[in-house]
Amino acid sequence: MESGMSGMDQATSVLILLSDGQRYAWQRRAWDDDSHPGCLDFAAGGGVEPDESPLQAAQRELAEELGVSELALRPLGEATLEGERCALFQGELPGSWQLGPEVDALLILALEEMRVVPRERLHPQLAQWLGKARAAGA
Repeated sequence: MESGMSGMDQATSVLILLSDGQRYAWQRRAWDDDSHPGCLDFAAGGGVEPDESPLQAAQRELAEELGVSELALRPLGEATLEGERCALFQGELPGSWQLGPEVDALLILALEEMRVVPRERLHPQLAQWLGKARAAGA
């Protein structure tokens, strides 16, 4: 992951990690989704609209996909995943959520459990991020 935050406004999408410190929430995309149906993905994520900051986009995506609002998000930096500049954010795993139509399920698993999921069952950006995290020793 790239360390500088100065280019944060250049991100075209956001990806959100939610964690209780040991486990993470991973979204299984809806089976009728037009992009990577049924694949595991970050807890929430999506594109940054022209009139919003990456943080605003992350908050909007959390509300749309998981029904979660007013969750404090910490910027983690940026990464280029599958050719797209992504701003990454992390927040505490909420006590409850309400899945939006784009989401089939929210799975709570440790990072080590996700690393053994076959690549074809992962969204390509998540697969690439997990590979980078493994290489960096995260």
